Order: sequence, then structure tokens, then C-alpha cells
Amino acid sequence: MNHHILKRIDRHTALQFFKFLIVGCINTGLSLAVIYILQNGFDVKYTKANLIGYILGVINSFFWNKLWVFQKKDGKFVREALLFLLIFGICYSLQYICLIVFVEELYLSENWSQLFSMGIYTIANYILNRCITFKMPSQI
Repeated sequence: MNHHILKRIDRHTALQFFKFLIVGCINTGLSLAVIYILQNGFDVKYTKANLIGYILGVINSFFWNKLWVFQKKDGKFVREALLFLLIFGICYSLQYICLIVFVEELYLSENWSQLFSMGIYTIANYILNRCITFKMPSQI
């Protein structure tokens, strides 16, 4: 492969990941705000607050990732939405298990546990969505 093409791919990947991080920060803020408001303001159990926060975040995330981060404007909306939801389920399950372990087994605070488990979710979510849901034709 040509060196210039590799350099362009690396720049493209770096920019794409940067955009993903921006969307992730917005989603993190949205999800954590909902979680903390429900958990601390309305005394909703941390596990229910977590689920509600993530549902709102995944809806927001799908549209930003599809249209801005991965710039997939083709007619594969249903396929991508289903894959995105499947990957969300996988990543959320991983995050949820970590959350429970952090709170119930490691006795970390619920607030810190939400934040730590969210980091695990974010890394897994990017990798799976980049490689599966929104893969580029050259990745096929």
C-alpha cells in the first residue's frame, strides 16, 4: 500500500476517533446528568437510573455517530440501527457487570462506579461500532 494512503488513513482514523470522543463526551454528560439526577435527586435505584441514562444516550449517540463521526448517509439505516442496538446491548452488559462489581464487590461509591464503568463501555463501543456497524468499504 502506498505510504501516502496509509498516512491519509491514519489521519482519517485519528479525526474519526476525535469526533467519536466528542460525541462520547456529550453522551457521557447527558447520561451522567440523567443518572445522577435520578439517583441523587429522585432517589431512583442506581441500576434503574443507569439504564434510563444509557437509553437516552444510545439514541443520541446513534444519530451523531451515523451522520457525523462515521458519515454513513447511505440507505442502510435499519441494518445499522439494529447492529448499533446489538452492540449497545453487548457493551451495556459489560458496563453493567462492571458497575455491579465496582459497587457490590469492590465497595466503590455509586457515582465513581458509574464513571469507571462508563469508560469501559466507551472503549468497547467505539471498537465494535467502527469495525462492525459503520465499517468502511475498505474494511470489508
